[in-house]
Amino acid sequence: MKTAITSFIETLKLSDHYKTADKFAKPQRGVFSILLNAEAAKKMGDEMNNRISEVTDTYFNAVVLCRKNKINEALTVLHHGDTAFENFEDEPKSLIRLFKLSAWANYHYKAGQFNQGIDLLVSGLSLSAKLEAEGYEVLQFRRIEQLQNVSRILFSSKKHLEGFTLIRSIFRFIIGGNTDGLYVKDWNHQKFTQIRQMMENTLDSVFLQLAILNSSNQEKSFDDLFYYDFFFKELLETMEADTYNRSILYNWMYVKASYFKEGPEAFLNNISIFLKDEEISPDYHKLKENLLLQSIQVLEKYECEDFKKMQESVYLYLNNLQLVAV
Repeated sequence: MKTAITSFIETLKLSDHYKTADKFAKPQRGVFSILLNAEAAKKMGDEMNNRISEVTDTYFNAVVLCRKNKINEALTVLHHGDTAFENFEDEPKSLIRLFKLSAWANYHYKAGQFNQGIDLLVSGLSLSAKLEAEGYEVLQFRRIEQLQNVSRILFSSKKHLEGFTLIRSIFRFIIGGNTDGLYVKDWNHQKFTQIRQMMENTLDSVFLQLAILNSSNQEKSFDDLFYYDFFFKELLETMEADTYNRSILYNWMYVKASYFKEGPEAFLNNISIFLKDEEISPDYHKLKENLLLQSIQVLEKYECEDFKKMQESVYLYLNNLQLVAV
């Protein structure tokens, strides 16, 4: 154990490893907007697509205000969006309604009206499925995003196990096509896999959400052992590490699992290896942060000598990670 701790602390002191090569960074998620706009322009023309974008931008601005907890200002913007919404015919209205529903759901979420928020998001899932069948296939990736929003509302309403169960159901769909627990049955996994870049970006997003939840430790009953039993055992068996991003996600889970399968010494050694991997882009810093926060718990639990100094080394490394994050 002493050797593993020494190696781990030495890894943290290697300043060259604070920076990670940006040449491995993922493509931006703007691909979703490009594909959606292309389909809308093809069906309704550029002029109508521009009008639609103006209204959806209004709803997005309301969401941004909600995120800043400016609820009253958000409500005013939402009403502006609704007024503009009424000036459209049925076809564009169907597409705009998706963004209207999610914006209002975000408002209800921020206002503490959790059930109303979930109801609006779930109604959007069925509408999205209808639009996907009409050619807007890229919306299937947004559906996963809305399910993630449902899970966030569940966590905020203290329904933690329901939230975790939904996230596990999302993983099971992305990886294997299982649609259980996704509120609606109308999913097409074969089509979901056809735009591989979007599929992998979506998978990354769910994993990063999980890492952030694990780092926050909202409830003591949902500790690292819970995550290992509820998520990682299954995912390590079912998810193929056949792409760049999946290899990183797999290795992160492997490090987490090694604490329970092999013990604290193996866990610290595996963190050291993970931190030294220069091909991991800043997109995945939340995974590193999560492992480092867990390492503090491990070092404290085993009453290591000079724990305070070790803790300072970990936090210094964390601060450097945040400085180079993009």
